[in-house]
Amino acid sequence: MRGRVAAALKAVVGIFDEGSATQAHGLLRGIWPGGIGDAPTAGARERVGAFADLPWLHALADKVASSFAAVDWTLAYPRGRASRRPERAKALQRARSAADRRVLWKRLAPEAEMVEVREHPMLDLLDGGNAMMTGLAVRYVTSLHLDLEGEAFWLKERNGAGAPVAAWPLPPDWVRSTPTPSAPAYRMSFRGWQGSIPETEVLWLPRHNPSNPYGRGTGLGRALADELETDEYAAKTTRQSFLNMNRPDFIVSPGEDGRVWGEPERRRLQEDWNQQHEGFWRAFRGRFSSQKLAVHEFTPTDMRHMQMVQLREWHAEQLRKIWGVPPEIMGIVEPGASRATAKLASYIFARWVLVPRLEAFRALLQERLVPEYDDRLVLDYVSPVEEDDDYALEVGTAAPWAPTVDEWRARGGLPPLPDGRGERHVLPPGVRAVADFEPEVIIPFPAPAEPDMAALLAADERRVLRWLAGTDRAR
Repeated sequence: MRGRVAAALKAVVGIFDEGSATQAHGLLRGIWPGGIGDAPTAGARERVGAFADLPWLHALADKVASSFAAVDWTLAYPRGRASRRPERAKALQRARSAADRRVLWKRLAPEAEMVEVREHPMLDLLDGGNAMMTGLAVRYVTSLHLDLEGEAFWLKERNGAGAPVAAWPLPPDWVRSTPTPSAPAYRMSFRGWQGSIPETEVLWLPRHNPSNPYGRGTGLGRALADELETDEYAAKTTRQSFLNMNRPDFIVSPGEDGRVWGEPERRRLQEDWNQQHEGFWRAFRGRFSSQKLAVHEFTPTDMRHMQMVQLREWHAEQLRKIWGVPPEIMGIVEPGASRATAKLASYIFARWVLVPRLEAFRALLQERLVPEYDDRLVLDYVSPVEEDDDYALEVGTAAPWAPTVDEWRARGGLPPLPDGRGERHVLPPGVRAVADFEPEVIIPFPAPAEPDMAALLAADERRVLRWLAGTDRAR
């Protein structure tokens, strides 16, 4: 109950509070002097809509958005080993890379342990999306909005306790005005509907524009507007060439100077020409005429001189480079490429394209959405950077006894052995397995004593004498 009440109270807290207008020496009053937020940038709807019309833009943005949306998310919280109570680790929440978070986890290990949360309303929001979209689709659309326009908006749907349980992505051009300290609400407009939504009910995910970091965001779609339009016009020009570019291939006129055809004669000659030459099977027929004709043929457009193919290839290459996507990710295999090249391309794509986007997204959710549930939670994602199999194999080869049998089997895609038989380490000879690396205690057998030869000879001599005397014969 305490957690629900706390979540409900946090739900009414937004970006601005009562003292926002006077903060920073009154600077916020100057940013929004009229109390009206920023409107969408010009062409916002067209830039987002270009995703459906421009093939290379669609391919690049779709590749990044699909990979971004496919990443899994996790929730955890630190719990004191002595108190057994949840604690808050601000440094862990604010860490800006997966490597930093792993280091901080190790530092916390002596005093606290990380407890993973498997059932939580926020996980339902991230995985379930809303009634019309899956969580995967919500993250996919969000990535497209961030790349194309530089900002994304989520409309929150809350449960009875006030905690967000669903997210509805809103196109940036639907948000006609952002909130201000004097008017803390988003003004929305879509088709015939207009209204205001409190800023506590909308999560704003911007990529800040450095020229106005307090205004609307900016994305790659805006930066590449000219390149995208040029490529589109090149495609339309090529298409138009198949439609004769609104001009005939030739003009037929009277072959005598000063002679002019009347309209009936011109029409009759045109119909007769079409009847004799129109259609596939009449394409190579000759023409016989009882009067002199002049034929002026237009030079056909040579697309090679316009270099349309090279122009479109250059624009596609520039778009891919600016997006930072290696060619192998788009299915473009350069001559001489190898499997190692493909693995390197996969690493570059995950490390330098996906991870920066995921970190920025995680930071926004951690600071703006997680506190509405529990400010002790730590949001994280499963890194898309694949493990270096070659390096792991080299390490394992250098010290083959370090991994257990089950760990070796896992690297080969095999299941662990039953009854814990795989929790053993293979020693260098490769034929002996031990449960651990503790030295074995070996108890040596006692060495035999040196024999007393004189005593043995004396005993043998007495035995011979007894035999001669007949004492041992009865035996």
